Amino acid sequence: MKKIVLLMLLATSPAFAHAKLVNSDPAANSNVKSPSMIKLSFSETLEPAFSTATLTDGAGRTVPVPRSVGGATITLLPIGLKPGAYKVNWQAVGHDTHKLSGSFGFKVIP
Repeated sequence: MKKIVLLMLLATSPAFAHAKLVNSDPAANSNVKSPSMIKLSFSETLEPAFSTATLTDGAGRTVPVPRSVGGATITLLPIGLKPGAYKVNWQAVGHDTHKLSGSFGFKVIP
C-alpha cells in the first residue's frame, strides 16, 4: 500500500495556472463604435514589466496608444479610432513567469 501511495505522489505534478485571457472589451470579432478604452482581463495577476498589448490597424501599422498594466488587466486608451479593422496583440506573464500571447480583432463602425 505504501508503494502505491508513493507512486501516486511521484506521478502527480503541481498544476501551475497561467495568465490566460478571460475577457476583452471590445470582444473578439465584434463591431463597435470607436472605443475610448480597450480592456483585457486575465485569469491571474500579471507581471507588469513583462506584460503588454499593442494595437494595429487593418494595414498592420501600429497605432500608438497609451497603455497600462495593473492587477489582472491590460488597458489601452485609443483616441478617435477611424472606422476599419483593428487587431490587439497581447503578451501576458503571470507569477509563474510563463509567457502566453495571443491576438484578437474587432471592427470600428461609423
